[in-house]
Amino acid sequence: MLSIINSSNLIGIESFLITVEVDVTNGIPCFNIVGLASTEVKEARERVKSAIINSGYKFPNSRIVVNLSPADMKKEGSFLDLSISIGLLRQYINKKDEYLNESMFVGELSLDGSIRKVRGILPILIGAKEQGIKRIFLPFDNLVESSFIDGIDILPVKSLNECIMLLNDKLIVDKTKDSSLYKVEEIEENKIYDEDFSDVKGNYFIKRSVEVAAAGNHNILMIGPPGSGKTMIAKRIRTILPDMDKKEMIEVSKIYSASGLIDKNIGIINKRPFRSPHHTTTKQSLIGGGFDAKPGEVVLAHRGVLFLDEIAEFDRKILETLRQPIEDKYINISRIKYNVQYPCNVLLVASMNPCPCGYYMSNIECKCRTYEINRYINKISGPLLDRFDIFVEVNQVSYDDLNYNKKIEKSSDIKKRIEKARDIQLNRFKNTKIKTNNEMGSSDIFKYCSLDNEALVTTKLIFNKYKLSNRSYTKLLKMARTIADLEECENIDKNHIMEAFSFRKAFYTHFK
Repeated sequence: MLSIINSSNLIGIESFLITVEVDVTNGIPCFNIVGLASTEVKEARERVKSAIINSGYKFPNSRIVVNLSPADMKKEGSFLDLSISIGLLRQYINKKDEYLNESMFVGELSLDGSIRKVRGILPILIGAKEQGIKRIFLPFDNLVESSFIDGIDILPVKSLNECIMLLNDKLIVDKTKDSSLYKVEEIEENKIYDEDFSDVKGNYFIKRSVEVAAAGNHNILMIGPPGSGKTMIAKRIRTILPDMDKKEMIEVSKIYSASGLIDKNIGIINKRPFRSPHHTTTKQSLIGGGFDAKPGEVVLAHRGVLFLDEIAEFDRKILETLRQPIEDKYINISRIKYNVQYPCNVLLVASMNPCPCGYYMSNIECKCRTYEINRYINKISGPLLDRFDIFVEVNQVSYDDLNYNKKIEKSSDIKKRIEKARDIQLNRFKNTKIKTNNEMGSSDIFKYCSLDNEALVTTKLIFNKYKLSNRSYTKLLKMARTIADLEECENIDKNHIMEAFSFRKAFYTHFK
C-alpha cells in the first residue's frame, strides 16, 4: 500500500514542500527512511512507532519504506513525524486521496501520541499557501502563532488520535473557545515599553541626532565617557521608531519563528527588535551560520535596532563581517547543497569610549598616552566607520540638567514627528522598494535631494575642506533630506546641510 502525504521543511526562513511517500509491503519487517534525511528525521522511526501503538492503533508488521521527496534536499528537524504517521495509518482514514493532496501535516510526536510544538510554523504556513495547499494540520501549541496568516485553513491538533478523528469528521475544531487564542488586547499591551525618553535629562543635541537617525534610519555612533548616558539613550531609540505594519511584523516574525524565539502567548513579533550582543560574541552568533545556517544577531535585528555597546572592544575581524550586511541590507550564507539569504535592514547604533580609560576630552583627567588612544581608536576600520551616518559626542550631564524638574519631552511626542517624516518618505518612494532615506541609491539622491544655490555652495565648501569620500558625501545629502522631511520642507536648504554636517563633526575630532 502506497500513501502520499504533504509536509514541509525549512531552509533558513523559507520553507519547501516535501512529499512523504509511505510504502507498506509484505516482506521482512523493517522501517527505512530515505531521501537525504538528517539524524533527527531518521529517529522519527522510533517516535512514530511508539506513538502509533500508544494511540491504540496497530503498527504494520511489514516492510516499510518512507521516501522524502525531493531526494536531493536535506531534511532536518522533527516536522515530518505527523505526516509519516498519517501515511502509515492511511487505512484508518476515510478521506479520499484528493483531500489529502490538498492538505499538509506538520508536527513532532511524543511517544504517547501527543503532538509537540515545532519551530518555523510561520514560514511553513506562508510556503504552504503559496504552494496551493488548502489546509494544514499542525500542533495545537502553534495555533496562536499561526492565526496571523489568512487564506489557509488551520486545523490544530493535540494528539495523533485527535488528528485521525478530525480526518474522519468525528471531531470539530472550535478555535474560538480556547482562552489561549490570539487577542488584540494582549497584542496591544505587549507594545508598551518600559523605557521612555522623558527619563533622559540634558543631552539635547544627542536627542536631536537620535531623532534624525530614527526618522531616516541613519546609522549612529555615540562617543563619550562612562556614565554619560550612551546606553540609556540607545535602549530608548526603538520607543520612537514607527510601529511596524502587518507586512513588517510577518517579515520579522518569520525570522524569529524559524529560530524558535516566538513568545507562545503573543505568537508574533509586534515590537521592533532590539538586539545588543556582548563584545565577546562570535562571528557565527553575530552574522549567522553553522551547520544549519541559523540567523545571527544582525538578522534578528531586522527592521529594528542592532546596538553594539563598546564597539571598540569587539574583535576587529568580527566587526569587519558587518560591512557588507549593513550596506546591502541582506546577508548570504552558503552551504554545499543550498544558499540562504537573510534580510538585515537594521538601524545600527554603536557606542564607545574616546580612549581606553574613557575620559579623554572630558572633565576628568585622562591617563592614557597618545599612542594608546590612537591604537584604541584604530580598532575600528575606516570602511566600517564609513557605514555610519551620524557621529556625536555624548558629554557628562551638568548638575542643573540632572535636577531639571520641568516637563521633558516623551518618546510619544518625538515619535509623532518621526511618523510624519516617515509618511513623507513612504509617499516619496511609494512606487519603489525603498522605505527610508537611508536606502536611497545614487539615482534617487540626484532625483530627490535638490539643493538651492546657498546649499550647493555650502556643500562644496564642506566637501573640499574635509575631503569627503563619495559615500560620506551621499550620507550627508541623505541626512539633510531627512532633516528637511522633519521640517516638512520640499527642498534642502543651507540650514539642513549645516545641521546634517554637525552630526558628523565628531568623526573629524576623533578619527581624523
